[in-house]
Amino acid sequence: MTAPIMGTTGAIAITGALGFVASRLFPRLRGLGRPLVAVVRPGRDALTLESQGIEVRSADLEMPESHAATFEGVDAVVHLSGMAQATRLVPVLVSKGVRRGVFISSAGVYTKLESASADKKRTGETVLRASTLDYTILRPSMIYGTQEDRNMARPLDWIPRFPAVMVPRPGGTPQQPVHVDDLVSAIIASLGQTHAGGREYDVGGPEALPLREVIRACGAALGRRPIVVPTPLRPTYGFVSLLRRLGLPSPARPEQILRLAESKAVDIAPAMRDLGFAPRSFEVGIRAEAEAMKAR
Repeated sequence: MTAPIMGTTGAIAITGALGFVASRLFPRLRGLGRPLVAVVRPGRDALTLESQGIEVRSADLEMPESHAATFEGVDAVVHLSGMAQATRLVPVLVSKGVRRGVFISSAGVYTKLESASADKKRTGETVLRASTLDYTILRPSMIYGTQEDRNMARPLDWIPRFPAVMVPRPGGTPQQPVHVDDLVSAIIASLGQTHAGGREYDVGGPEALPLREVIRACGAALGRRPIVVPTPLRPTYGFVSLLRRLGLPSPARPEQILRLAESKAVDIAPAMRDLGFAPRSFEVGIRAEAEAMKAR
């Protein structure tokens, strides 16, 4: 059982409150018996959250200084809307007396590719480390588990329509997808365990799998046997880029192709030790996502 956040009784604010991770997080957070605040971008429809009795506050977190009042009465924050925003957000949280924060970064910060997005995440992490906030950083690998995810939903949609899936040669690059509900468990545990403060954890599946096995597991979940075609990296990237320019379906975004050639294996042992992190196997998780997609 998750312990309460020690010494606090105020609200927990969740940024990125309309995203698919938040949709799985809110039901779990309600079990903590704490007031919840959903932070959404101005103009977004949040009636679904309001109907659940969740207080909704609007803020543009690209300019958090102009929306500092959003965090009045908030003791803890779960920041889902982008680690890059932490650079400007963290000083605002500290100024409003927020004491605890769980920040979702990404294993993408380990990329050796040139990436403005990864650079901004790294900067956000650096600002957080230098702050007085009692923080935990979680770095998920590829998040999957619902039809809204941007990772496994694509191959699950592609495989029934096309017999072959191209992968960067030789297709053995390690991948370690993490189910969204397992990420949520790590978030809840981070909020509830005081020894997680000021620490950083990578979260992924129980084991790293070669990319070709990930694709075959997706096919098996659909009752298909896709043909995995190992191809040179640059032609694969060029082909997917062409599909995107023509507005045609593709199994991944062009930038994802380049990342697929990098190892996405992460060390989850610290999260297992400190947070009780116990992720489900990819075969189990992807089968459930495939069933949900077929039931649409």
